[in-house]
This record gives sequence, structure tokens and C-alpha cells, in this order.
Amino acid sequence: MISRQQLKRSGFTLLEIMAALALLAIIFTFVMEARSGAMNKATNARLVSIASRLGISQLRRIEAGMIPDLYDGYEGDFSEEGHGQFTYVIGIGDGSQFAGGGEDPTEEVWRRFLSNEEEDRDEDDVQAEFTRIFLTISFPSVRNDGETEALILETLIDTWAIYQDFELYRTLWPDLDTEDLE
Repeated sequence: MISRQQLKRSGFTLLEIMAALALLAIIFTFVMEARSGAMNKATNARLVSIASRLGISQLRRIEAGMIPDLYDGYEGDFSEEGHGQFTYVIGIGDGSQFAGGGEDPTEEVWRRFLSNEEEDRDEDDVQAEFTRIFLTISFPSVRNDGETEALILETLIDTWAIYQDFELYRTLWPDLDTEDLE
């Protein structure tokens, strides 16, 4: 037979059960916070990826001369691509007020590249002229509701494509037909 003393020790006390439940609740809370943070990071990474792809496609349109009347501060959205919440602003040239980002650590390297290129250029040699383009893509923030985040893309594009200067294009590439571009 089981004694009364053995029966008392065979189960858990209410205090032990409550302590175990409290510990499980604390662990569950930390796991859910970590999961929520991971979900926010994944969503933000997805938005940055979409913004990057949309921005690169927009830069390719500029490069192909497909945006008529392009000017510094040209803006729009990507609603035709199904992403109307993504907007863009195009900055043209080094002095653009739409360059974004403030001080650029690569600015000095860029200036040295331009000066070296000018020194190396022959006077009789016609070379393509490039213009610096800044594309700022804004999208909804995952971190702060109601706010936006921005991704800035920067590249050099042939000047003829930006200003639709087909005479320059004909001078640089006389063998190519420009009627298809115009």
C-alpha cells in the first residue's frame, strides 16, 4: 500500500505549475518578439529589393532615351508596373538638388576621375559625354507606419540619352540609324 506521505510527493504543487507556466510565457514572449522582428526585416528587405529592381528598370529607360522631356526633379510612380506606392525623383547632374544623401564619400573620387579623363582626352577624339543621374525611390516604411523610406541609385548615362540630343548621337555613332530612336 501507498502511504500518505508518498501520495503527497507524487504530484506537482500549484506553485510549481504556476512557475513553469510563467517561465513558458516569458519564453513565448521573447520568441514572438524575435519572430516579429524577423518578419519586419524580411518585409523591409523585400521592399528594398522591389525598389531596386524598379529603379534599375527606370535607369534603363533613361539610358535608352525613352523618357521624353526629362528634367532635373522629374518625378512619378511605378503604378504601371503594379507598384503605385513606390515613387521616384530623378536628379540630373552633379549640382542637382535632387541628388539626396548629403555629403557623398565618393564625390572626391568622382571628381578625380573626371579631371583625369579630361586630361587624357585627345582634342580630335570625339567621345561620349556622360551625365550623372540620381534616382531616389521612396516606399512605405515597415518600421514606422505612415512614413516612407528611400533608396538612392546613382549612375552615369550618356548625355545624348538624357537630353535627347540625336545630333550628338549621330556624331558619336554615324553608322547607326537614329530614326528608330526618334
